[in-house]
Amino acid sequence: MALTVKETKNLTMRKEIYVDDNLIKTLSATIDSNTNNISFSTDYIQNMELYKANKVEIRRIEAEFEDSAFDQQEKMLEGVSNGD
Repeated sequence: MALTVKETKNLTMRKEIYVDDNLIKTLSATIDSNTNNISFSTDYIQNMELYKANKVEIRRIEAEFEDSAFDQQEKMLEGVSNGD
């Protein structure tokens, strides 16, 4: 009988975007330490009217979040992790 143990360590990043104390959108990225694959998920837009009125700034925040997640992925690929 072969005994095998596999451990997975994931880095999950989350960001919530608010307009005037109203939650508009939640962003999430998860990086799997075994495969270094990255997955993104976005909760649905909570208030379409506020989203549309602020979409340029919200999209800038989303792009920065995505860039940050890819930076973390690159660090994990290099063997450097800020999640420790």
